[in-house]
Amino acid sequence: MEYNTNNSQIEKGIDIATVMQYAIRVIQKWWAILLAAVIFASAGFAIAKVNYVPQYSCTMRFVIDNKSENTVTGGQSASDINAGITLARDYVVIMTETNSLMELVAKNSGYDITGDQVKKMLKGSLVEETSIVSLTVTTSDPEVSYAVATSYLNNYAQITDKAHSNTRAIVIDEPVMPTKANADNSKLLYTLFGFVFGAGLVIAAICISIFIKDTVKLTDDITGKLGSKLVGSIVHIKKADKEGLLFTEKKTGFMFIEAFKLIRAKLENTAKRHNYKTFVFTSTAENEGKTTVATNTALALAKNGKSVLLIDADLRKPSVHKTLGVSATNELGLAGVITGEKTLSESVKYFEKFNLFLLITSQAVSESAELLSSDETEEILEAIKNEFDYVIIDTPPAGLVADATILAQHADACVMVVRNDFAPMRRIRKTMEDINGTGTDLLGVIYNDADSSSAANLIKAGKKRKKGYGYGYGYGYGYGYGYGEEYKNKKK
Repeated sequence: MEYNTNNSQIEKGIDIATVMQYAIRVIQKWWAILLAAVIFASAGFAIAKVNYVPQYSCTMRFVIDNKSENTVTGGQSASDINAGITLARDYVVIMTETNSLMELVAKNSGYDITGDQVKKMLKGSLVEETSIVSLTVTTSDPEVSYAVATSYLNNYAQITDKAHSNTRAIVIDEPVMPTKANADNSKLLYTLFGFVFGAGLVIAAICISIFIKDTVKLTDDITGKLGSKLVGSIVHIKKADKEGLLFTEKKTGFMFIEAFKLIRAKLENTAKRHNYKTFVFTSTAENEGKTTVATNTALALAKNGKSVLLIDADLRKPSVHKTLGVSATNELGLAGVITGEKTLSESVKYFEKFNLFLLITSQAVSESAELLSSDETEEILEAIKNEFDYVIIDTPPAGLVADATILAQHADACVMVVRNDFAPMRRIRKTMEDINGTGTDLLGVIYNDADSSSAANLIKAGKKRKKGYGYGYGYGYGYGYGYGEEYKNKKK
């Protein structure tokens, strides 16, 4: 089976599924976003408090008019008022930007200050739709503010009269010594800024990590980025009972059971078309859930009245017995049959509870690759094929050790288990290439640990998942295969 690894074919921009995927990932990390927002908000508040310096303001107001008119008695016409507004705009610039005026005010303020400092203290504005100019002097000392404002009031006319000889600025509000500091908005502003910045920083980090981390995150990634068929999708459920994630147990949930019924149907159809009987189940990395998937696939086939043999061929770390919750004490399994210590008929056991035949062991074997490469392995698998309707073979991760690819050569087909957001895409592709290199038919991928609230499932289902199905799944049992370091090195 050929598969496409050309990403350019699926790089068609950001679609709604991708946007929703990002949104869901962000929502799932709400606690981290909130924590960062609170921390940065607290930091902003602390910075504002430490750096806060009380400010005091003195305000004076002027009305600008034509000297020939009597403003005080209200003798202005509408045209005069409009003219006054235009003049007032000019006065705001003259009264706040003229360097000579600033120097004069500084000189007569009674304080050792410069004109540039006065300009920074001064703020001018025009009262909307009027010819009234408002000037405010703000400093950290109320006496300085009052002194500068008073000096300004005593000296402004010397400059403004030269600039506009036919107009005048009449004082309508004189400055008053400030008795209390201005309202402090810096704490609120810094706190809000810190909150938004902290939340935004974490959201950006989450989005960047999703973008950079090249893993399978959607069912579309299976068919698009990996170019493989999707055999099935196992929903994410909670690991409430490590030995209870079985197709035969109703507590695993409707979605879990139905997923394996669909996988069963696809395998049965494939087997009928191609006369397949033996299926190798593997993955790229450990803890992707291949043993649980292989076991439940076997249970689903057996539930349909088929004669099914489940072989634990993970000789390095056998765990089928743990998944099923059965005893494998003193069982030598496949290794014992290959070495001739036990016959096949002695090693294969029927478990009526599951209507399933098992070839299992609890004993790890060294040099497993060499053992599986023997001629006896091929002979045993050929013999088994004639005795059962289906043979499901659980193997170690093909992306880490050679055992799976060795066994795949003697099987009819292989199924890859890919866990959501786990193994790097490049490692999955390499594993698929290795399997294809054996000449075995790679049927496709079972997407494990899929988030039932992911964008792809929301769109395909057309509705949000029901709360009752929000089970989380973690498939791995935490046993460790003993080749974790090898995997870490390969990831690098």
